[in-house]
Formats: sequence, structure tokens, C-alpha cells
Amino acid sequence: MIDGLLSQKDALDAARGVRGTEEVTEALARVAWSVIADPGDAVAATLVREFGPADGLRFALDGAGRSWPVVRALGARRALDEARARWRQRADPVAVVAALRGAQKAGARLLLPGDPDWPTAVDDLDAEAPMVLWVRGRSDLLTSAARVAIVGARAATAYGERVAADMAGDLALGDTAVVSGGANFHCPQNCCCTATPTSS
Repeated sequence: MIDGLLSQKDALDAARGVRGTEEVTEALARVAWSVIADPGDAVAATLVREFGPADGLRFALDGAGRSWPVVRALGARRALDEARARWRQRADPVAVVAALRGAQKAGARLLLPGDPDWPTAVDDLDAEAPMVLWVRGRSDLLTSAARVAIVGARAATAYGERVAADMAGDLALGDTAVVSGGANFHCPQNCCCTATPTSS
């Protein structure tokens, strides 16, 4: 999958559009992971940690013809086989490009671990840390000292939405960055955690 994405001009252009850089191999791989794997997928996180995002995808989806380590432990082999079955159903390069184009259309940028504005506090989540963050607004606020997350239901009541908006507005006026989950940002894939600083 990753090699197919790296050979598609539209995938490369879309990734460059949300990254603002020419080198987008890691970005494409991480976005692909965010499309095929559920948030908090420990098997995906392990492959990314052990092989890196691109080679982890190759091991997960395109393993034939390469010399990869053999998974011997029965439980680990079963978890990997089950994960591969899930991932293969979602492994569609068109969905990856759609996620990138949808983010571009929404004015979002893509943050990766290691970027200057990446909020290192999310790394404490270990295997449940997001693969990427889609950001609209001032990404530098994600690393500010004053941050708060407002998390609610996707099918919130009108009252709940009004209270959340009031709280977010009051906090933003006080120079607190409001960080929200993917339910509040309508990414076409709803594929990852989204950080949206609303402070001015």
C-alpha cells in the first residue's frame, strides 16, 4: 500500500499540501495507518515502533517477497493475523488520498510525532497515542502550558453543545488552548485524533 501511495502523484501532492514539505513518506504512511487502524490499536503501534511507519505498513500488508522477522509467540501471531484481516479490509489508497484532500479543504495541517508543535504529552499514551494530529489554527498552542480538552458525545444534545461552546469560548478568551477529539472535526475518514486550538 505505501509503495503504491508513494508512486501516485495525487497522493504525494495531497501529502505535501498538508505538510508543506517535499519529503512526505512518513506522513503518507502515518495517514495510511490512521485510516486502516482504529485509534489505540496496540498491534499497529508496535509495528510502527519496531519498523517505522512505512516499513510497518509493508510488514502488515505487503509482506510477500521480503525477509521479515517471524512472529513465533502464539498470542502475538494470533493478534497480528486478526489485525491484518481488519487492516486489509480498510487498506484503500483512495481513502488515504481522500483524508488528505479533506484536510486540505478544511484548512487543516498534519502534525507528526517529532514536529516542533507536536504535544509530547500525548506520547504518554504509549500504544494509544495518535499516529497523526490534524490541526487547524495555531498549532503552537498545542505545546502551551495552558491547555484543556473538552470531550463529549458525537450525538450531543443541543444543551450539551451550547455548554461546551460556552466553556470553550470562555477558556479561549483566557488564552487557554482548547484541544478536542476527532468527533469535533469532520475529517472525511474520522481517522485520527484532531487538535483544534481555538484561542486567538
